Amino acid sequence: MKNKLEELLREDRMIPSVSTVEQLKYAVERCSFSCIMLKMGDINTIGKMIAHIHKYEKSAMVHLDSIKGISKDKSGIHYLRRIGVDSLITMKSQNIRMIKEEGIHSVLGTFLVDSSSVAVTLQNMHTNKPDAVIAMPMTIPDSIYEILQENTQIPIMAGGLGMSREIIDHVLGLGVRACAVTDKNILEQYEKI
Repeated sequence: MKNKLEELLREDRMIPSVSTVEQLKYAVERCSFSCIMLKMGDINTIGKMIAHIHKYEKSAMVHLDSIKGISKDKSGIHYLRRIGVDSLITMKSQNIRMIKEEGIHSVLGTFLVDSSSVAVTLQNMHTNKPDAVIAMPMTIPDSIYEILQENTQIPIMAGGLGMSREIIDHVLGLGVRACAVTDKNILEQYEKI
């Protein structure tokens, strides 16, 4: 049985990460990837962006903490479910429970900058049980990916500083499920043939 992340990503290993209208247009209309990460918008535009993504039969993975004008509480999360968000990323572990209660795929974003942040991330993974974790930056040491994978069954994604195909290939080779990437030139290298 597929987990929620597999349903969103299908066979893809890349997630176009967009923070401008131009990037969104490219990701929706020109990329073959099935899921798009939105790091832009506000209460007035997010619904239209999600509808546009769905029009192309793609999933919308929205970075909750980047959307302006929407409260990061139960009402805000309910609103996002109502307008069709498929997945929510949050850096605030306490939001994971509310996201899951709304039936939305939950992703815990985490910056792994030292051993303390790794320990807190592991604790949050065990306590809040997100559907996936996105480790940032993706250039963290290999041993950190190993620790995350050995201590939980939660799928790991990577984002941030994916500035070359070599970096991304290396991270994917470590067992990371997918990488969130902004660079159009890199995305094109991973397009389905």
